[in-house]
Amino acid sequence: MVAKPPPGLLRVLVAFHEPQALGAGVSVLRAIDELERYGWTVSGWVPGEGPLLELASQRLAAVESSERPLAVSVRGWRESPGSLTRLARTPGYAREFRAALRRVRPHVVHANTLLALPEAALARSCGLPVVLQVHELLRPGPKRTTAVRVGARVADVLVAVSDSVASMLQPHAGRTPVFGVPNGVPHMAAALPARTGRPFTVAAIGTVSRLKGTDVFLRAAHQALVQRPDMRFVHAGARELHRDASLDGEIGRLLDGVHPSGAVSLLGPTPAEAVLSSSDVLVSASRSEGFPLVTLEAMAAGLPVVATAVGGVPEQIVHLESGILVPPDDPDAIAAWLVRLHDEPELRRRLGEAAAGRARTEFTLARQAEGMHRAYLAALNLRFGPRPVRRLVRQSA
Repeated sequence: MVAKPPPGLLRVLVAFHEPQALGAGVSVLRAIDELERYGWTVSGWVPGEGPLLELASQRLAAVESSERPLAVSVRGWRESPGSLTRLARTPGYAREFRAALRRVRPHVVHANTLLALPEAALARSCGLPVVLQVHELLRPGPKRTTAVRVGARVADVLVAVSDSVASMLQPHAGRTPVFGVPNGVPHMAAALPARTGRPFTVAAIGTVSRLKGTDVFLRAAHQALVQRPDMRFVHAGARELHRDASLDGEIGRLLDGVHPSGAVSLLGPTPAEAVLSSSDVLVSASRSEGFPLVTLEAMAAGLPVVATAVGGVPEQIVHLESGILVPPDDPDAIAAWLVRLHDEPELRRRLGEAAAGRARTEFTLARQAEGMHRAYLAALNLRFGPRPVRRLVRQSA
């Protein structure tokens, strides 16, 4: 724990659901400076050791941490140290979180994904206003319906990172208002990298998983290399988080079949900036996305993006104006566009410049922070404001 924030300021505690530095957590940390302009002192709860704890400790006024015994699936509960040990440790984890709330004394608790529902419920039980931000798009079905309904009961305000996420929330939100607050990205000096002797490079960034379409990306690479063997493909992202042995086997076979040898590389966790600065195109082959951060980062860097038209991606990219949209599970379409972008530098330049302009005007950290500020104030007013104010808040969402 670092020093408590000074008294007398608006205080919010962000409850993260995992210690990995993935998009949902990084997107909040990037907006801290802008949130502070509205008078918020931002603290954090990070459930265990990991890269996010280090980042949060650098950016936030106070950081509390404890190893999270909770899991989000039956398989997760069975993993080491086992379900019985996890259950035995859960009351202690709850006590530590409540103690952190007493030390930080936040005016609002910001639960940063649906997976942080347990922390949101604990904050609610302490009488604190709760803002639940939803980054994920869940598959339709009873599990999604239950999760959203519970979230709407626990939270004073729901925040959706895209229209597609809002559409998932609203049918089950009841009287809980849903605010739309897209993620933003820092302003970057947008320019296509100079290719001084290096090969034409296609990048993908994200955890290795079927959800992120790692297998689709590798199949597209195979097909593009048949037509343009001078291309090179790189994938940056953690390989150990998906727990899918069949995917590991499939990736191994795909890599073994790459020709020419070495044309595709899995880099593991690598800073996005380093990958984007040495690439010519970004591919996002995801099967589902709420509002991905990596596509916005590539757009802000002036790279053309080829992305599957899923979830909130079409809210970021206008097809053939600020990027390329393709159907999900279609490596043929991805490969065809990569070959065309390889052959047409003017098309790459036009798409990259338009993407940078759209990111610079539409998806800024200032707009993200303004939206979160409104959500925090709405939660406070809904909990403590007089009835006319509460009615206005619900009408304005």
